Amino acid sequence: MLAGVAAMICVAVPANADPAGVDAEFVSALNKAGITYGSPEQAVAAGRQVCTLMNSGQQDIDIVRKVAEQNPGFTISGAAKFAAIAASAYCPEYVVGSPSQDAN
Repeated sequence: MLAGVAAMICVAVPANADPAGVDAEFVSALNKAGITYGSPEQAVAAGRQVCTLMNSGQQDIDIVRKVAEQNPGFTISGAAKFAAIAASAYCPEYVVGSPSQDAN
């Protein structure tokens, strides 16, 4: 389901790698939120892509729309939830009220 966003990634993740550290926490958060995905590797790549888009200055709504467009199984609400979980895991400086943002 997240293969579309993951396809935008230039760096490949080994197909048999089990997520560890922050990647495992991200996948766990997706599971707890009831968000399904093709594989943990695809989910991690798509989550990291969300932060790449944020780092490039894209607006939140544009990122959510891209996630939804690349993953037809997502509603806008589901795409927003995925993007929020990705930001919390990989780029917390973009999350309102996070310790990293409060330090700025």
